Amino acid sequence: MNKLAGIFAPINIPFNQDEEVDYIGLSKNLQFYLGTELNGLLLLGSNGENKSLSEEEKVQIIEASTQLVAGRKTIVVGVMYESLYLSKAFIEKIRQFSIDYLLVQPPFYFRGKFTEEDYYQYYFELTKISPFPILIYNAPGFTGVDFSAELINRLAELDQIVGIKDSSKAEKELSSKLSVLTGTVNTLFEMLEKNATGGIVSLANFLPELPVRIYKEYISGNIELAKSLQGIAIKLNSLISGKSGVAGVKAGMDAMGLVGGELRFPLKRTSAQEVEKIRNSIQEIYPNEL
Repeated sequence: MNKLAGIFAPINIPFNQDEEVDYIGLSKNLQFYLGTELNGLLLLGSNGENKSLSEEEKVQIIEASTQLVAGRKTIVVGVMYESLYLSKAFIEKIRQFSIDYLLVQPPFYFRGKFTEEDYYQYYFELTKISPFPILIYNAPGFTGVDFSAELINRLAELDQIVGIKDSSKAEKELSSKLSVLTGTVNTLFEMLEKNATGGIVSLANFLPELPVRIYKEYISGNIELAKSLQGIAIKLNSLISGKSGVAGVKAGMDAMGLVGGELRFPLKRTSAQEVEKIRNSIQEIYPNEL
């Protein structure tokens, strides 16, 4: 089985009232995911507030998560730095852990100074030192950088580049050598029709059954049911993640009995009323889950 086939949750990192990592809450969430049909988890992604975590916290989160999950779910770890030097240093720190893949976001703060050749060389240098296969993270909504199909397909020729999480809206003809994962549930059905292998979608953080059902129904040939479920997912996503981003996803987790927890300021938690509204919306739109 392709370890990159299916649905992945880009897990949130819960914080307590003092904005410290809530490792007990994290463990509770991971135990829940182990009981689902998710294929894997993304640690330290955008929903994991990667940019708000210290290096020590990142390593501790990986250690705590891999101890519980390794060998039971596919583990992807986000690498999001503004220099090759820092990315290499981070990979060296985590090479001892049981990780399946790295998801590498390109540097973007000085994107106006970078060419596609610079980006190619960035990934090429990482492939030379990484003990883990690499996924490209193409997320122009966060980075302002949207890789061309030509660059992506050129990167696909590198042995260590095995897939891409694509959150862009542009249609691209991508190499069959890559496992393509959509970065939003809004395009899951559409991307499966274009031979994507699955998705890393925030809806899976608190309602994993729904994107998993879309995927399973589609690959089983139940196309119309998958399409109908996709419509439900889009509606829910617009009310939660689409409306409030990471705060909305954490509110969704709280609504479903998981540990969403606090966010690190200037991100702010949604109100208790919003959590209740999300719970009611899920019950109304997708009553199968409640």
